[in-house]
Amino acid sequence: MKKHFIKYIPVVLILLNALISYGQIIDLTKENPYTKVFVETDDFGTSYLEILENALDKVENDTIQFSMLNDLAYYWHTRNLLKAMEFTKKGLALTKGKKNTLWYGKFQITYGSILLRMEKLDSAYVVLEDAKSRVDEKDLAFLNTQLGYVFERKGQVDIAADYAMESLRLGEKFNDTRAIAVAYSDLSNLFWKQSKYVKGLEYGLKSINIFEQRGIYDLDYDFTLYVVGNNFLELKKYEEAYSYFQQSIRIGEQYGFYNNLCDVYISLIDYNAILNNFSDAEEVGLVAIKYAELLDNNFMMMRSWLSVGKLQYLQGKYITAIESLKRSLEIATEDFGDVYFLSQAYEALGKAYAGNHNYKDAYIAFAEYDKLKSKFFTSEADHRISLLQTEFEVAQKETTIQVQEYELKKQRTRQTLISIITGLLFLLLSVLFVTYKIDRKKNHLLEKQNRRKNSY
Repeated sequence: MKKHFIKYIPVVLILLNALISYGQIIDLTKENPYTKVFVETDDFGTSYLEILENALDKVENDTIQFSMLNDLAYYWHTRNLLKAMEFTKKGLALTKGKKNTLWYGKFQITYGSILLRMEKLDSAYVVLEDAKSRVDEKDLAFLNTQLGYVFERKGQVDIAADYAMESLRLGEKFNDTRAIAVAYSDLSNLFWKQSKYVKGLEYGLKSINIFEQRGIYDLDYDFTLYVVGNNFLELKKYEEAYSYFQQSIRIGEQYGFYNNLCDVYISLIDYNAILNNFSDAEEVGLVAIKYAELLDNNFMMMRSWLSVGKLQYLQGKYITAIESLKRSLEIATEDFGDVYFLSQAYEALGKAYAGNHNYKDAYIAFAEYDKLKSKFFTSEADHRISLLQTEFEVAQKETTIQVQEYELKKQRTRQTLISIITGLLFLLLSVLFVTYKIDRKKNHLLEKQNRRKNSY
């Protein structure tokens, strides 16, 4: 019964979307017919991609059409990577034909972000580096975010953190609150991967706060809810973790963010397994796999089977756990870039083999785990992350000091201005008082003279 229900998840989401009230994002009667999604509005449901696609050829302005097409390309990657790639290549061809270098560069950023999610990390890096010379400086925060993801997936978290810090610097330079929030979110995720959960939670909550002040609940806000939930889960704050996972699911369902939904359901497998809710864990495991299939995303599929295999190990189902974990590694293939999750898969496989008394295979799996772990949890990476943390905190203190000095300067300026105004008012009052006394004296003399005249 559960399997049959899961099969119809996309249909259910579309039907639910019909009940959601959302604003009109396309109005061809306006001079600017496109209300940009997740920038100017988030008042819509899952059908926004279909609305954009249907209106695309009806818009005549090149810049607006490029903007719509780029959003189509980028946000389709949350549902299907192949369709996202189709729109991206269309955008690259159009902008190249129009000789629009700026928008060609923007489509390159989207192209790179899709390539990295297809596990083509080296190709993604080349494309993103090439885009740097084409786009405006204001676009570099988003570009650096994607480059950070490339190195995160490669297991080079120190370099990924450098890119996140550069995105943060650019966000602060241009007062781009979204870029700042995304940088905090990325740092939170990196700290989580480094098992620095307290610091990961701190940065994640900072990110959430900025996103909520911005008032637009987009893909990255949704992802940050999931990251915060992960940090709470590792800190054994289960109620808080579950609350953030549920918030992420609500947004993912509203906008059709299948990738984020897959992420959250994978974490819910672990959440339920920790609490010994094995039947619930099995159910959400099926949902995670279904979303990974819808996405046609090997990264998500590998992680889904990894969590299912870990669950089966905890249940004492060692043979099925071995099958699930081997399936996870088969999906990953030799080109799989994410050292972090590969290491987890081999660790779990080693435990499952040991549980099944297959000690020779367990030894081989643990050896691979140790090799991968040494690549990811390097002393250099740990040192760089700690150094970045220190640099950031120092920078924040310097910024705080500068703000305080600025406020003190403003306060001194206000006090000086008040003193000057007070002095001028006192001078004016003094002049008025002296004038009043002179006038009063004159009037007194005139009255005296008039009395003398009248006496005669």
